[in-house]
Amino acid sequence: MLVVDQGGLVVAANAAARGTVGGVRPDDVLPIHGTRRVGFLRYLKRCASTDAIVPGTLFLEADDGTVERRRCHGARTRFDAFGGRVLTLLHLDGPMLDRRFAILSAKLEAARGVMQERRLRSRRMQSLLEERGRLLVRLKEDAAARVAAERERDQVLTRLYRAGQDERRRLARDLHDHAGQHLVAMTFGLRRLTPHLAAPGALAELDLLLRQAQDIGQALRRVSLELRPAALDEFGFVTALRYLAKEWSRLTGIATEFQMVGQDVPLSTELAVTLYRLSQEALTNVAKHAGQPSAVSVVLLFGVSHLTLTVDDDGVGFDADAASALALVAEGKLGLIGMRERMSLVGGSLELESMPGHGTTVMARVHLRGDVSSDG
Repeated sequence: MLVVDQGGLVVAANAAARGTVGGVRPDDVLPIHGTRRVGFLRYLKRCASTDAIVPGTLFLEADDGTVERRRCHGARTRFDAFGGRVLTLLHLDGPMLDRRFAILSAKLEAARGVMQERRLRSRRMQSLLEERGRLLVRLKEDAAARVAAERERDQVLTRLYRAGQDERRRLARDLHDHAGQHLVAMTFGLRRLTPHLAAPGALAELDLLLRQAQDIGQALRRVSLELRPAALDEFGFVTALRYLAKEWSRLTGIATEFQMVGQDVPLSTELAVTLYRLSQEALTNVAKHAGQPSAVSVVLLFGVSHLTLTVDDDGVGFDADAASALALVAEGKLGLIGMRERMSLVGGSLELESMPGHGTTVMARVHLRGDVSSDG
């Protein structure tokens, strides 16, 4: 067994090698036949460039000039004792086979296998990390796209909601300014006919027409109030809400208390209309589903940064925990879903508390921004 550097200089040799190669010792140059020396140096270079054991042939020149052909195996190696240089471990085949070389070669091969497996694992891990990185990028892109789509959807819904409120306002004004005025004019015209009618049947018919005109006027006022209460534009949100509670109590016969806590703050048109519609829907639900409540309260709380509107009744109640969105849709109860959607459009939230036999509480909460009085 020989250890040689890239120039063919012997670095170390065991006894078997010294006996085989004419007593060669460290710092000797292997006696390679002159014409074969270039090939031998290429062989050493090939051994130093791979982890595999490279078979080869040495053409050794004896003292008498004869050339001996010896098969060998070369392997790249490093020894700290020799400065960690890249060296070549040569094993010469022959009758003096060194078992230690075979053991060392097997260990080197096993070590190379372990290193190869580690490199494969490292590459697989790197590949998994890269795939994970790409997946995270795609997830972030999908999340950003979803957020953008939801933002665009909210903007569209907001524009549609505002357009619907504008249309409600126009219809309410048309009913009040045109249909209402014509109805008043017709009522006065019918009353002017009273002195000119002497027959009892004609007078009774005229009274009937006047009552019908009065009923039509009341119906128009209710429709106008539901579309767009004039008090909301003329007197503000608090006054309109107080009148709504009073009028609802008069129509249903249910005692209703309205209470405002805190300092009144002017609200944007959009927020005022949303809270007013929510109050209408909540009171309508009380009339439809609360049974026979003895009392209803409407509380408006102006806090430092939030406005809270609460509609509370002591009716029959229901299981609020079981009232999921899917269950409400299946039962055709879309009022609560619409209330939640309207609150979300103005950046607010809606909470519902109810238990069978313990009444129902609807609580809407919205943040008061600095520009609450803006009509944008």
